[in-house]
Amino acid sequence: MRINLIICIIIAIAMILCPVAALGSAPDEKIPEIPSEDKAADSEAEGDFISVMSSSTGKIEKVGMREYVVGCVAAEISALYHTEALKAQAVACYTYAKKTCEQNGKHKDSSLGAADITDSPDTHQGYLGKKQRKEKWGEKYDEYEAKITEAVDEVFGYYLSHDGETALALYHAISAGATQSAESMWGSVIPYLISVESPGDKLSPDYESKTVLSKEEFRKAAKSCGVKLTGDADGWLKKNEKDEYGYTKSLTLGDEKISGSKIREEFGLRSQCFDAEYIEGEFVFTCRGYGHGVGMSQYGADYMARQGFSWREILLHYYPGTEIV
Repeated sequence: MRINLIICIIIAIAMILCPVAALGSAPDEKIPEIPSEDKAADSEAEGDFISVMSSSTGKIEKVGMREYVVGCVAAEISALYHTEALKAQAVACYTYAKKTCEQNGKHKDSSLGAADITDSPDTHQGYLGKKQRKEKWGEKYDEYEAKITEAVDEVFGYYLSHDGETALALYHAISAGATQSAESMWGSVIPYLISVESPGDKLSPDYESKTVLSKEEFRKAAKSCGVKLTGDADGWLKKNEKDEYGYTKSLTLGDEKISGSKIREEFGLRSQCFDAEYIEGEFVFTCRGYGHGVGMSQYGADYMARQGFSWREILLHYYPGTEIV
C-alpha cells in the first residue's frame, strides 16, 4: 500500500514537471491531466471522445479518439518515418492521452476548464486537426494522411500498461545514444522509464548542436534559475555532474547546484546531455540529442523499424517491463 502510494506520488510529480516533448515535431515536454470516472464513462458511451483545448485560441473541441491519435501522430513525428515507427508513435500517443484522461479526475488543472488535454507539446502533446494537416503537408497531404491513418488503424486501441495501470508513455525526438531515466531527470524512479540503448540516434544529422551565449545572456539565464553571478565569468561554471550516459544531473553555477533539467529549460538547450565551457569570453553548450530524453526516441524508433523490428518490439524496448494491452 505504501509502495503504491509512493508510485502514485512520483507519477503525479512527473506529470506536473515534465512535458512530453517529442519531436518529429519536437515535442518537448510537459505532462497530463484527466476526466473523472463519470466523465470517462460518459465518453465511452458516446463513442470514445476527447476534449482538446487549442493552445492558440483557448477553444475546446470534442474529437473522436481515433481522429485525435491521427492528429497527434501527424503533429509529433515525421510522416517520412517507417510505418512501424508510426505505429509505435500511435500507441504512445494513445497511451499518453489515456493516462491524461485518467489522472485529470484526480489532479484536475483548473486552467483546462472542461477540456481533457491541450494541443500544445509544451504542456501535453501536439495535435493537428485535418485543416492544419492539409496546411502542413500541402500537396503531400493525401499521401501522408493515408500513410498515418493506415498506421493508426493497425494499432488503434492498444496501449501500454504497467502493473495493471496505464503507463506514462513519454517520448522525445533524439536521444544521446541512450535514453535518460526518470530518476536522472526527476530524482524519482518510474520502473519502465529507465535508460536503454538507442545507438541509431547517433546517426541523426541533428544529433549534435551548439548553443553559444554571451556573458550577459548567461548571467540572465542563471538569474532565472535563482542564481546571481558576480565576479569573473571564468569562475561561473563549475562541476557538471552527469549520469552514466552523459546526461547532466546537475550543473554548479557559482556556488549553486542547479538540476540538469532546469538548466536545459532556462538556457534553451536542445538536450540535457551537454558539455558546458567558457571559451574566449563566451559560454558554449555542446548538446547531444533533442528533447528531454525520457521514454521512446522517435529517431531511434525509426532506426529500429528500418532494421526490421516491429512496433511491438520498439515499444517494449523503450518501455521495458510494460505490457501492450
